Amino acid sequence: MNMKPNGKSLAKLMRTVCLALAWFGLPLDAQTPAGKASQAKEPGGGLEFTLGEIPPVSIACEGHVSTTKNGVKFDVFFDNGRKSNAVIYAINTGRKQLVLTPDKHKAILEDLIRRKFTVIVADFRDKKLPGIELEKYTVRLTEDARAAADGILHPSALLRPPLATKDAAAVSKTDTFANDYFTLMPGFTVRRDVAWFHYSDIPEPLRKEIATQLGKPFSAADGGKANTYDLIYPAHGPAVGVLTHYCSSENEREDYYPTEKTYLVMAFAFKNLAVIHQQYFNDPVGGYPKGYGYYGDQFAASFIRHVKGNAASYHIDPRKICAFGHSKGSEVPGMLVNRLRGTPPYFDAKVNFKKVNLMEKDRTIPSPFSGLPTDITCAIFGAGIANQEMHNDKAQPWNNHPATNLSPFFIYADHRADTRLNTRKVVAKAEANGVPVETVEQESHTWPIGSAYDKASAFTDRMLDLHY
Repeated sequence: MNMKPNGKSLAKLMRTVCLALAWFGLPLDAQTPAGKASQAKEPGGGLEFTLGEIPPVSIACEGHVSTTKNGVKFDVFFDNGRKSNAVIYAINTGRKQLVLTPDKHKAILEDLIRRKFTVIVADFRDKKLPGIELEKYTVRLTEDARAAADGILHPSALLRPPLATKDAAAVSKTDTFANDYFTLMPGFTVRRDVAWFHYSDIPEPLRKEIATQLGKPFSAADGGKANTYDLIYPAHGPAVGVLTHYCSSENEREDYYPTEKTYLVMAFAFKNLAVIHQQYFNDPVGGYPKGYGYYGDQFAASFIRHVKGNAASYHIDPRKICAFGHSKGSEVPGMLVNRLRGTPPYFDAKVNFKKVNLMEKDRTIPSPFSGLPTDITCAIFGAGIANQEMHNDKAQPWNNHPATNLSPFFIYADHRADTRLNTRKVVAKAEANGVPVETVEQESHTWPIGSAYDKASAFTDRMLDLHY
């Protein structure tokens, strides 16, 4: 197949239907005795998970390559032209997967192709990984999927050489130049760069006060700066639990690739969880942490209310939310552990601490979902800023029924001695006050996060009560 056609008419003629190459569709146990696929059962308008295998279905695309690596069969589907996004559609992993009709699987993946994703179907039919080993395989899987797609990584804040290349002339046979590889369980899809917050959402009087106190000029143009997230979610339902990830890179967007900061996030996709990969919001006036110190609590509360307010659209169960953050990214999840975060005095504790003398409406970030609670089910911290947030009596309700008003959390300390010491203090305080807490100390730098992953994964399964 000539994968570099010239002209729209030739490209249209070359658009093929790739038959019996993508292994996704209706589970085998839902087929008729004659071998013909029957309609998948969707009781009550909902959807079911099944252990049945997924057979072939047709995919319309302009190019296809196939290979097998480490026992996993990879079929790569794409349209021509440069692509900066990729998905890994992991099927027949041995875990339950969504029952969908072939047409629905087809529609999900062809939509991704139209949106300029490279679609990589990873069939685990001949490679069954028991239990947690499947989750921990995400590093190898991503590397093999990228190799199957002949994908090129470009240097970024986290993906530097030798992992990424500086060679501008590098050629990919599928035209895949992506740093973001979204692992999807069957039936899930991706939305990119959802803008949920702009700096202008902060009332102008408060923005002017921040600039004045920090000795910076006020610029109305700063209001255009947005905070965005990428979202993995089941395209047709049912409502599933969600992992929110607050990134920690204050200078650039954080790639969705299994580096130390995102490994846990990508691996948790195998739990059939929705995933929200939220970029770090660096204040355009004060940067980190000065500007953020005026409204970080309101920002955190507004975000989780946004998630809950859109739960029906995203097929998320708002009763099953786990918040995760590493290093600076642990600050927002640390705030949300406080189940009273959306109420005084915690909601606006930062602006009060800064002695901002404004009317309430001029110092409060409005939310269309202000009536929703801000509590979460649990949190996972890669210790850092979370130590400060969790130990603070003014930031957390340590003097107000903490066993009731603090969500369970898992905290792992990194290899620095001072961080391990601070984490021990947080854990001891939680245990003394009856707050469910689990922890792992890392005495040396381990990748990917050593035994902390195993215990964090088991903790999440229990807290979210995952049975699918």
